[in-house]
Amino acid sequence: MGIWITLKTIPTILGLMTRAPGWAYSYSRSYKRARREFKYHLIEEGIPRDEAEELAELYPFKITDIIETARSFN
Repeated sequence: MGIWITLKTIPTILGLMTRAPGWAYSYSRSYKRARREFKYHLIEEGIPRDEAEELAELYPFKITDIIETARSFN
């Protein structure tokens, strides 16, 4: 019975391994786009460009934060 579970699990793991880089890339692009729009809206509201850039740097959940969290589970 254990071998059948292993044989079923292998394609699932391979599928995740092939999709995960695409998900990370997509998330990274979405994050950068959201941060850029956030900064644009801050500037549009009258906040000076330097301060808007500093605030945009504080925009949460960078992909590196997610990867570090995932590594801490191991």
